[in-house]
Amino acid sequence: MSPVVLINGKKQSKLSVFNRLTQFGDGLFETCVFDNSRLLLANKHFDRLEKGAQKLHIKPINKSLFLSDITKAIGKSGLESGVVKIILSRGESIRGYGYQPDIEPTRIVIVSPMPDVTEKLQLEVCSSGYSNNQLLSEIKHCNRLEQILARTNLKTQECLMLDEDGFVISATQANIFAIRDGVLLTPRLDRCGIEGTRRNFIFELAKILNLKIEVCALTLSELLTAEEVFITNSVIGIKPVSKINNQVFARHEITEMLIQTYQKQIQKKLNSISIKPKKRLPKLILAAVLIVFSVWVFWANSINLTKPFVYHLPKGATIHSTISGLKERGLINSSFFAILSAKLLNVESHLKAGYYDISPSISVISLLRDFSNAKVAIRDVTLIEGQTTKAYYKQLSNQQSLQSNLSFEQTMKALNIKAPYDGYIWPDTYQINYADSVLSVLKRAKLDLEDKLIQSWLGRAKNHPLKNANQALILASLVEKETANSQEKAKIAGVFLNRLNKNMRLQTDPTVVYALGEKYTGSLSKKDLFVKSPYNTYRNKGLPPGPIGSVSMSSLDAVMHPQKTQALYFVAKKDGTHAFAKTYKQHLHNVNKYLKNL
Repeated sequence: MSPVVLINGKKQSKLSVFNRLTQFGDGLFETCVFDNSRLLLANKHFDRLEKGAQKLHIKPINKSLFLSDITKAIGKSGLESGVVKIILSRGESIRGYGYQPDIEPTRIVIVSPMPDVTEKLQLEVCSSGYSNNQLLSEIKHCNRLEQILARTNLKTQECLMLDEDGFVISATQANIFAIRDGVLLTPRLDRCGIEGTRRNFIFELAKILNLKIEVCALTLSELLTAEEVFITNSVIGIKPVSKINNQVFARHEITEMLIQTYQKQIQKKLNSISIKPKKRLPKLILAAVLIVFSVWVFWANSINLTKPFVYHLPKGATIHSTISGLKERGLINSSFFAILSAKLLNVESHLKAGYYDISPSISVISLLRDFSNAKVAIRDVTLIEGQTTKAYYKQLSNQQSLQSNLSFEQTMKALNIKAPYDGYIWPDTYQINYADSVLSVLKRAKLDLEDKLIQSWLGRAKNHPLKNANQALILASLVEKETANSQEKAKIAGVFLNRLNKNMRLQTDPTVVYALGEKYTGSLSKKDLFVKSPYNTYRNKGLPPGPIGSVSMSSLDAVMHPQKTQALYFVAKKDGTHAFAKTYKQHLHNVNKYLKNL
């Protein structure tokens, strides 16, 4: 199982990078064992934690808080026995070793299963040992780099750590005892090392068994010549050592006697604290309840639908009338769930009328949130460049998502656009609410055209030959119809302006097509070029009286910033570009070259 982690009483496993435990190892820890709802030697652990907090000047935390966290964590783990790690961090600070005197400590509790422990251990001497520091000796602070380095390249289960003078101090994770002539020998810990809770408990066991104890400066040779050696910590209890380097220890009589006494005494009430997690429902019953509830919620929260459709929520609708309507349509399974969800989401008084998309994948809760947040159905409508206004009107009127209550002429009158109406709608993609009117879309497009035309005219090239923005819009509509090649638009605009400057007719075919209107058959004849219309630029000099279609920004920019050219003619090539000519003779050559097979 994964360990259960509580930080300040809450189940989580992420610690801030600004916590001093993360930055400097600035804190203390205890490793306790619990068994059959009892925390073994708990008071000894809390006494050592308090001693460490006093030494490091960490603000202490009441033991009852830690016990509450431990009880909660063990309850969540579901374990009968295991290991509890208690961590007391000084708290959080941005940077630097210094800290504010009122810094609030962080408490951490980790519960995990008991690890497997080898019955008899083999040791070697560690590759590194302890540095002497009386301020940090005996307490269990969180900076354990010495132990980490000591276990580098470890080949046995444990190793012996020596101090700066070569005296034996401990194993990396346990205190050590030697037995010689019936006397227990254990290292002094006044300059380095950890004063283990089990070490102190063995002192008490020795009194019960009438064994003498000597706390001394223990050399490696004295350890190796002992009759018995054992190590001890909270997790392993007491474990005999069978070998250190090449020295074998075959006798374990006194060690075994200590182990038996230890096991009898450790569970006594005097030596432990009762930890009784709150009783929970048996796992199978709880799991079954959760599964049934989850299935019901899934069923009640589902929408019965195979194809998406648009739902109309009328003005004045209440939550009860809305849910009743959804139920009558067979869209929801449980009115109770829907009404309860509406109350919990505070949707009741916030229903917004409108048209809403309902898809098979949407849930009841999501739909209610849409009703409350006015997340109405939206669509995209694209008006393509170069079209007539009537074409746009027909396109929008045929959109199922738009409403059209006015005729084309009525719509134009409402927009204050005069016949023949073209050129004053800006082509773009417009996002609309479902059931918006055709008029509202065209109104937005008209305002966009007016705005872009004004801005483009204000940014036109210096000494522009056209008199006003409307003339520029008319010329841009001719450029739009002449080519879709944005790279050539400025040059074509330059050719048209050259012809206007020389009082030449523009003679552009799109104006004839526009003049013919519905009479246009798809190709122009010589007779068509003489159709009587103010828009026919083969008959009339100058610009036509109005635009012949909508324009794109590239066409508008081309007219506002025409390319300077000496060309007066151009003819379409077969690749979508044009051949330009300065003289009529060159133009005829281009016509013969590019149009001879047409």
